[in-house]
Parts: sequence; C-alpha cells; structure tokens
Amino acid sequence: MKVWKIRQYLSALLLYMQRRVGGERGVVVAVRTRDICGVDRRCGMAVHSLMMRLVEKGLAKRHKKGTYLIERRAVEEVLTALKEWI
Repeated sequence: MKVWKIRQYLSALLLYMQRRVGGERGVVVAVRTRDICGVDRRCGMAVHSLMMRLVEKGLAKRHKKGTYLIERRAVEEVLTALKEWI
C-alpha cells in the first residue's frame, strides 16, 4: 500500500489511541480495527500495516484478526512512534 494512503488513516489511529488510553482501566489497551474503520477495507488494511510495524518493534501484540493489544506502560512509546510517522 502506498505511503500517502497509510498516512491518510494514521491520524484516525492516533486519535483512537488517545481516546482509549484516557478512560479505561486495566493492564492492556485493545485496539480494534473495526472500531477505527468500520467496514472500510482500505482503512482496515492501512491500520493493519501500521499495527504490524508496532508489532515488529515489540510495542504491540496481535491478539486475533483485527485486534491488537498494547500494554499500558508502552502506550507513550506507541503514541510517540505514531506521531513520528506523521
């Protein structure tokens, strides 16, 4: 997928992450592709590639299809990584 198409959906992922971090309790934050994109397949593919980059860095873990887990202590690192990619 082209870089500019991925950047188009990067801000949606960043906004989603910032909202999820504030209100919940627990040890992990669940990132669900369907919550971010709905049924938009292009958005889903872009979010998947972004989250797989985070998985390669060791900041996230793929739980199942469309669901990724990020530990609370790694959330700040994830947010700074997403901001750098913008």
